[in-house]
Amino acid sequence: MTATLILGLVINAIALPIAGKRIWFLYRLITSGQPAPDRVAGVTGRLGAAVKRQVVEVFGQRKMLKWTVPGTAHFFVMWAFFILATVYLEAYAVLLTRNPEWSWFVFGNWAVLGFLQDFIAVMCTLGLVVFWAIRLRNQPRQLGRRSRFFGSHLGPAYFTLFMIFNVVWTMFLFRGAVQARDMGTGNGYGKAAFVSYGLGTVLPDSTALIGIGLLLHIGVMLVFLIFVLNSKHLHIFMAPINVLFGREPVALGAVKPLVSAGKPVTLDDIDDLDEDAKLGVGAVEDFSWKGVLDFATCTECGRCQSQCPAWNTEKPLSPKLLIMALRDATFRKAPYLLAAEDKREATLEGNDTLTLEVERPLVGDTGEDWFYMPDSGAGVIDPDVLWSCVTCGACVQQCPVDIEHVDHIVDMRRYQVLVESNFPSELNQLFRGLENNGNPWNMSPKARMDWAKDLDFEVKVVGDDLESLDEVEWLFWVGCAGAYEDRAKKTTRAVAELLDIAGVSFGVLGNGETCTGDSARRAGNEFVFQGLAAQNVETFKEFKVKKVVSTCAHCFNTLKNEYKEFGIELEVVHHTQLLNRLVREGKLTPVRDGEGAKKRTITYHDPCYIGRHNGVYSPPRELLQVLPGAELVEMERNSERSFCCGAGGARMWMEENIGERINVNRTVEAVGTGADQIAVGCPYCRVMLSDGLTAQQAKGEAREEVEVLDVAQMLLASVKGERATRLAPGAGGAPAARSAGTTVETKAEPEAGDETQTADTVTETADVGPAAKASGGSSLFDTPADSETATEDKSVADEAQAAKPASSGGSLFDLGGDTDATAEAKPTAETQTEVTQVASDTASVGSLFDIAGDTPESERSTVGSLFDIATDEPAAQEAKAEPAPEAAPKAAPKAAPKKAEPTAAAPATAEIAEGGSLFDIAAPEPAAAPEAEAPEAEAPKAEEPQAEEELEPEPEPEPEPEPEPESKEKPKPPASGEAQQPKTGVDINESGSLFDL
Repeated sequence: MTATLILGLVINAIALPIAGKRIWFLYRLITSGQPAPDRVAGVTGRLGAAVKRQVVEVFGQRKMLKWTVPGTAHFFVMWAFFILATVYLEAYAVLLTRNPEWSWFVFGNWAVLGFLQDFIAVMCTLGLVVFWAIRLRNQPRQLGRRSRFFGSHLGPAYFTLFMIFNVVWTMFLFRGAVQARDMGTGNGYGKAAFVSYGLGTVLPDSTALIGIGLLLHIGVMLVFLIFVLNSKHLHIFMAPINVLFGREPVALGAVKPLVSAGKPVTLDDIDDLDEDAKLGVGAVEDFSWKGVLDFATCTECGRCQSQCPAWNTEKPLSPKLLIMALRDATFRKAPYLLAAEDKREATLEGNDTLTLEVERPLVGDTGEDWFYMPDSGAGVIDPDVLWSCVTCGACVQQCPVDIEHVDHIVDMRRYQVLVESNFPSELNQLFRGLENNGNPWNMSPKARMDWAKDLDFEVKVVGDDLESLDEVEWLFWVGCAGAYEDRAKKTTRAVAELLDIAGVSFGVLGNGETCTGDSARRAGNEFVFQGLAAQNVETFKEFKVKKVVSTCAHCFNTLKNEYKEFGIELEVVHHTQLLNRLVREGKLTPVRDGEGAKKRTITYHDPCYIGRHNGVYSPPRELLQVLPGAELVEMERNSERSFCCGAGGARMWMEENIGERINVNRTVEAVGTGADQIAVGCPYCRVMLSDGLTAQQAKGEAREEVEVLDVAQMLLASVKGERATRLAPGAGGAPAARSAGTTVETKAEPEAGDETQTADTVTETADVGPAAKASGGSSLFDTPADSETATEDKSVADEAQAAKPASSGGSLFDLGGDTDATAEAKPTAETQTEVTQVASDTASVGSLFDIAGDTPESERSTVGSLFDIATDEPAAQEAKAEPAPEAAPKAAPKAAPKKAEPTAAAPATAEIAEGGSLFDIAAPEPAAAPEAEAPEAEAPKAEEPQAEEELEPEPEPEPEPEPEPESKEKPKPPASGEAQQPKTGVDINESGSLFDL
């Protein structure tokens, strides 16, 4: 045994320093990330919860077991590491004592331990067989993108399985040799260690064999240890730590707050930010240490990838490949990051590879591939990847090691928007609408109560009919969609009527309500979100709001989870939760017979922001199950594994030019259930699935009687005894007469003469993104370029390029740049009318959050900035209305090619403008620009629009055939412009732009 001891010490002396050096490197690299004091406080401040989480997720493998077969296999393999560690204690004890008869004292004869060691080793082996079979069945060579292992490192994965098997068989060799020595003596574990005992009956009693088994067992472990520390299987050690410091209870619901140097950044902090302050993540070193820990923990299992709506519709975003790219880039940049600041430049001398990494942008054109390519100077990830995310949370929910993909994506978007001012051009309209009028459609704030017209009961408005919310039970949060979008208006009316029938007192904020800011925050525009949230919270406190019911899943999530940051705690429920409670209490009773009880089947689509993000799955289904005549049929992807509608993460407002449309994918699945009705609980989902259904019906792939309705509308029809379906089930295109007294609240689609339709109603949403404009036509910011659309002879890339504002998006909300493109456009009568209507309201209210300065009110801008700070110079020039552009024709249905020509980014060389919009950067002056011939329009007066000025909706154009892709090169979304660096050393009080730092 002396020779065994010497050899054992030698291999340990070689392997352990190598492992120790790697562990020290990993520790330094991870802790080099930005501070995250909240994660430490989350553990030390809630130690009991942290321990429970370790027990449930690590030892109990709760997330792994969501996938039963691979989860069970992993459970046994994981526990084999814990239990077989006792065998290694035995092995090292025998090695160091040189005593083959060494035993665990009392435990040396404890049959239970011997049985557990052999049992777990056998189950581990079976688990390895299952893993091998799963990988063979999901080979990327055969399945391509459909394989969840697409893009994973397959060689190291197979090598890991091989090494674990080596650990098991060398253990049995060592234990069998020991059992052969103990046979008939009563020592050891005896027959309880059933495999070792069986081997002991056939192996010779040999001290040399014990030594060989001992050295092989220890040697395999040491080799495996070094390999694990240098591979993706680092998660063996990192996963418990990552779970420990994860967001409680999961990184869903609220987005991680914007932080700089570990401290939250708010609008009040803008003046105090120094020039080194980081807003969002613009380089790998900007991630917090928890972010770097996330990267190191990824096991490349592909569960996130398999559930991702973007990846499943041929888009470039794979949450797994995103994390892998960030990990690889971080590790390759490590020598520079870990060097002392005064020595970093020295590390680059003669090291072209490291220099390439240091100069590589985090987000940038990746050329031939979507993700990090070490040998090129391209970005780590492509903009298409960053902006494809719908923030549905499927990746976070499915990740077995608690990686926070959505938080990282939002942080990178924040940098692109707040610092680089580089984002899809379609978001300009969203940001302008939120900034100027507090809603994404840029509609008049005065139109927020149009949904309540002609209701036969009073809707009490806080400030008019109510002094505070103490007088009623609930604040009914209508939301932007509920106030402006025609289908959502019907849901709003249905909920209001149901609450009235049930005798539940409620009030609304009316025109005092503004957007919650969900889309702005998830698009990366944190400060617009904070401005909107601060205004809403001030209103809540003023009117003593305590309980809120919302029909919008996004409003529900934001009010419930994110407004806590602003010092207010609210009880927020989704309307399906409240309505379900009222039905259970007997305050709402569906009519059991008659027209409202006709037989039909319903399938329910789970909105991501009430489902995955907040765990609300049962109430909507319970409501549907009590509807007379209704049979609930589930889609294959439902509840936790539901598929997104495609509107989250501000994707509602962006074009979808790559791959298959997400909403169409989901609609095909819903139609495939054979259901007569598709039930939803969110206005975004309603728009997306309605458009998807329209497309399927136009192609003859969906029955005409199928319709999309909110759960509340279905319940109201049953309570009132109205026909619950538009057409009789199975009637095809034959209309079925509705029962007398059928109201607009239970209709699925807009109809002429509906009370919900006004001049400030969004009705034409076939193109749900940037073309979802007021009254099927124009927007206050429409230019002729906006009307450009893809045709057979024009690529999507050309369309996107034409749709860019004249400023090339150098500023987040450029207004000046837009006028260049329209200086010579002659306004038509129709467009002039609509622009006058919208602009008149805008003029009356000014900026959403104007801060009065020294400038007289009469001289202030009609369209102010979100956070305008008055300058010393009057802004009378800005009060003039821009010349109205020509009427823009409706956009044709969007083509969705998988690949398209990339759009070249327009150069942005403008300086940051003074005193303008939130991120105004003046457009570059054209060379020898002639004077504009168009006459200046007079500033419109602040008057209410007249009824006769409403525009007639235009007929829908015939859909054009989808163009065939001509290039294999991946398309690029229209970016708002080249990266812009913020100024530093400027007194913010002398500048009107929020980020002139």
